[in-house]
Amino acid sequence: MTETTSAGRQSAMGETPAADKKAWATTGLGVLGALAMTSCCILPLVLVSFGVTGVFIAQLGAFYQYKWITFALSAAFIGYGFYKAYSPIPAEACVDGTCARPMNRTLMRSILWIASGIVAVAMIFPYLTPYILSY
Repeated sequence: MTETTSAGRQSAMGETPAADKKAWATTGLGVLGALAMTSCCILPLVLVSFGVTGVFIAQLGAFYQYKWITFALSAAFIGYGFYKAYSPIPAEACVDGTCARPMNRTLMRSILWIASGIVAVAMIFPYLTPYILSY
């Protein structure tokens, strides 16, 4: 698949600056999805640990019914982010110098792995809470 950039140059597999921005946007959406996953279970505990109190903390439990929706969205964004972060850049894309300053894939991969860990903890946390609170 070949795309033409605004300068008239072509790059393979969509590895243009716009594709880099799309990959970073997807990574950001994955992180936001991971944070949304924590809103029902982990976020209230963290807020109380930091001394934040109020009625709104109890209301965050209402987000528990949307856990599977936020999980599906988070998994989709994180999955697409991993696809963009780990897909190889073909050599033909860099022939004309368009890859002179490639995106920082190491940072993107690190962020995606952290977001994946947060989503995994948020999914497991309601099942571990009774064991944690029994001590």
